[in-house]
Amino acid sequence: MGADSYVTPARRLVERFGDPDAMAALYHPDIEWTLPEASGRFAGPHRGQVTVLAFNRAVWGKLYFPDVTIEILDETGDEVRSSVRFRYTARIRPNGEQYSVEYALFAHCADGKLLAVHELLDTATSQRLFSAARKP
Repeated sequence: MGADSYVTPARRLVERFGDPDAMAALYHPDIEWTLPEASGRFAGPHRGQVTVLAFNRAVWGKLYFPDVTIEILDETGDEVRSSVRFRYTARIRPNGEQYSVEYALFAHCADGKLLAVHELLDTATSQRLFSAARKP
């Protein structure tokens, strides 16, 4: 496999965004997922496979429609530690307004599975887009 074709664990995860069951197939039983505190009730930390999957299902069941687009902007790492910077584009529930925000995700793996996920995002833009989408 050439250097340009290698896909990190972090990228494998974000390319499954919108499909919680496909995401869960990558998880270590002791996975922990965190987001910035500004993410409110979604910030976590979410601990354990069952809890993280419930969090993922809430995100794509309550916040976004599952048809998302991921544009990879940067990626680095190996099978133990990796990171990816990407643009996440989706439609906000319930009205389908466009959401497009830059994120960074850091992944740590053990036994070939995702053990820790740290997700960072432009929270100001995210909050502005959600506020606009909820206005009548």
